[in-house]
Amino acid sequence: MFGTMFWDLGSKTTKEQDLLNAMGSMYTAVLFLGVQNSGSVQPVVSIERTVFYRERAAGMYSAFPYAMAQVVVELPYLVAQAVAYSIIVYSMIGFEWTVAKFFWYLFYTCLTLFQFTYFGMMAVGVTPNHHMATKVSTAFYSVWNLFSGFMVPLTRIPVWWRWFYWACPIA
Repeated sequence: MFGTMFWDLGSKTTKEQDLLNAMGSMYTAVLFLGVQNSGSVQPVVSIERTVFYRERAAGMYSAFPYAMAQVVVELPYLVAQAVAYSIIVYSMIGFEWTVAKFFWYLFYTCLTLFQFTYFGMMAVGVTPNHHMATKVSTAFYSVWNLFSGFMVPLTRIPVWWRWFYWACPIA
């Protein structure tokens, strides 16, 4: 969907607005994909919580190995998703095909997907259920989007709010 919206946008670099459009396409696409990942992992982690409580009560394992297993189990899926997404969208947007630039794009896509997915898992862990986690996550997404520096540049953010730009994970 994003590839068709921003078709061949990366090859246009003559004006400043063209560069801002290319940056906006990357920002929008990765933000959308990250929020979708975070939302899709929350019900699953919420359901698995009851299994964890049962197994922990039976003395099968403690919280740390379970949490690390959840993190490790997501890695292959997230990397495969990032590779497939990056190949398709990078070529459709029309960015310059060099190995270094593509792998930087893939690297940042992977990191963003990791961050959003693990944030979704954490939100379920600190709230009573996935419905509450969805509400908490939505509030964070709105604030992150506002203070990321894309909608409102850092120079236009009031001085007393600039600390949040530096704390924002998608800035």
